[in-house]
Amino acid sequence: MNSTAMIVSMISIIGCLILAVRNPEIRGLGGSKALRLASIWAAIIIGLVLVIQWSGFRIQP
Repeated sequence: MNSTAMIVSMISIIGCLILAVRNPEIRGLGGSKALRLASIWAAIIIGLVLVIQWSGFRIQP
């Protein structure tokens, strides 16, 4: 993955998190539960990115 794609991915993930936090149901969870859910999603995303990078999977246009 080149650096431009990684930057765009991070910006889109941050945007999705901002939209999710604005949801009243997420606000009602409380800080610790919301932080736990965010850390689970972060671990899933980072894990998938690392697996894709280590496997050498490339999509050729």
